[in-house]
Amino acid sequence: MRLLLLTIDFPPARGGVQHLLSRVADGLAPDYELRVLTYHQPRDWEWDRARPYRVIRTPVFGIRSLDLSLLGLRALADIIRHRPKLIICGHVLLGPPCRLARWLFRIPYIAMAYAYEVRAPGMRRVAGMALRGARHVITISEFSRQAVMALDVPDKQVTVIRPGPVANGSVERGMSRADLPLNGRGRVLLSVSRLAERYKGHDMVIRALPLIRAKVPDACYIIVGDGWLRPYLERIAASIGVRDAVIFAGEVSESELEAWYRRCDVFILASRESAVGGGSEGYGIVFIEANLHGKPVIGGRSGGIPDAVLDGATGLLVNPLDAADITDAVLRLLTDSSLAARLGAEGRRRAQEELSWGNYVARFDGIIKSSVTTSRGPAGT
Repeated sequence: MRLLLLTIDFPPARGGVQHLLSRVADGLAPDYELRVLTYHQPRDWEWDRARPYRVIRTPVFGIRSLDLSLLGLRALADIIRHRPKLIICGHVLLGPPCRLARWLFRIPYIAMAYAYEVRAPGMRRVAGMALRGARHVITISEFSRQAVMALDVPDKQVTVIRPGPVANGSVERGMSRADLPLNGRGRVLLSVSRLAERYKGHDMVIRALPLIRAKVPDACYIIVGDGWLRPYLERIAASIGVRDAVIFAGEVSESELEAWYRRCDVFILASRESAVGGGSEGYGIVFIEANLHGKPVIGGRSGGIPDAVLDGATGLLVNPLDAADITDAVLRLLTDSSLAARLGAEGRRRAQEELSWGNYVARFDGIIKSSVTTSRGPAGT
């Protein structure tokens, strides 16, 4: 069966959505004739040539309307030539060509939904159009499901499939922990995220550090990822006297990221829901990645994080706007080794068994088959 995955987010660009869609493509490739249509990225040919499916890329000029139009036109040309049985719409902004293909060629599509793109005030109209026209909507958390249904998508058309960590729960060993730039520091808090959205909560963890270090003087905070917020976060750290305790690791290789996961004592991402613009954590695969390594996690009680972090079972949820609450949770895990070990062990079990990529792809495959075989069109128009 021929499938077309149409997306604006795909590796080698980094991010949770890119990771998710690449795993979906890898999982479906053995059983389908899959083509992926997406944007060009620097050195993408190195990544593409290792894929078990065809990746077609369109140029990017930095003008969103132009870039989307070119991608949509290329998608329609590909659909006319190859006539896929089903389209997977990886982003609501690509709803128009998907709906046009449904109307012209009676090709159904499945839509993916995450969080920000279905909540942002400026995108609700196009998001609703894309999601209501889909045969089925797959999303990543209960929070995201509620956001989708707020756009008048019927409940029966929406399925939550929670993503998992790396395939089969296996962890590739690369860099040694001794290779990391810690200079003898002791207890390690770790965040992994692009520094491009204020709602990720790095600032609140930094503000909690003086209180944390009052009890655990050798604690330090490692931030993996880079972006325009880094100078702002550096200024916060300097202004409250903890600049020496915050290490900005920047963009790292997969090998170094694995080493950081193994080295940290606690993984933390205190994301909050943005008061404007709809920004929030739709789920948080990074929590599951940390759990896979047996690490306890701390997440902000916001967005879809409660689907990724089971409070008291695989980690702790905190008020992301309260530095004292963040401090209390960190100190609980740094001073109670039995609690940290229990949460880490349960997190690892859940990541390996309940949230395996094999389970995810099997459920996704079931929705594909149901969407292709059903004779009833989508409820929306």
